[in-house]
Amino acid sequence: MSKETKEKMLDAAMRLFHTQGYHGTSVRHIAEKANVNVALVSYYFGGKKGLFEQLMTQFLEGYMSVMSDVKKQEGCSRDKLLDTLRALLSYQQSFHHLARMVHREMALDSVLVREIMSTYLRKEKHDFEQLLREGVRAGEFRRQQLDYVLFQIKSMLTMPYLYPQYLRELYQLMPTEPYFVKKYMEHLTKWVDLFLCGKDMSSTKARLFVPVS
Repeated sequence: MSKETKEKMLDAAMRLFHTQGYHGTSVRHIAEKANVNVALVSYYFGGKKGLFEQLMTQFLEGYMSVMSDVKKQEGCSRDKLLDTLRALLSYQQSFHHLARMVHREMALDSVLVREIMSTYLRKEKHDFEQLLREGVRAGEFRRQQLDYVLFQIKSMLTMPYLYPQYLRELYQLMPTEPYFVKKYMEHLTKWVDLFLCGKDMSSTKARLFVPVS
């Protein structure tokens, strides 16, 4: 099987899982959308479940790679946290169909989800926790109960790509458009400076934020 044919099946599966959900998608649907023989899906991926698991793993491997790349950069904890948030939002925007599929699946209880939590999501939590602790030790961040801070960060990262229709319909925001990450990062910068760093935001100067490039 050519790499191109494999990518066609992965792309078809991703789009169908995104719009119809896992249970609403059949192997035949995937084969028809990819314009391949239905037997190829089962032969090369072991069926719909294998395709789904590969897409989940592919997305999360890329997600963790982004975190790892930012972690290696030099800089203070505040800047590294903001760089990480920006990079992860941009990554999800680039693969927004996959992002929504993965986040939606994570709301369910399954063997696959438990495996993902014990590997990828536990590593994500550890890396954010380590970054926050370094910031506290360096005096950049205020001491707080980290568990609550961590799930606030996770929620802010996940929400735009789990509920894009909600943002479009109620707030006229388009998480898939290039402007979104830039504008959202302006808010997240303010949140980090006020909530984590404890900066005084009452002055006019403090309220004026330079857009994040």
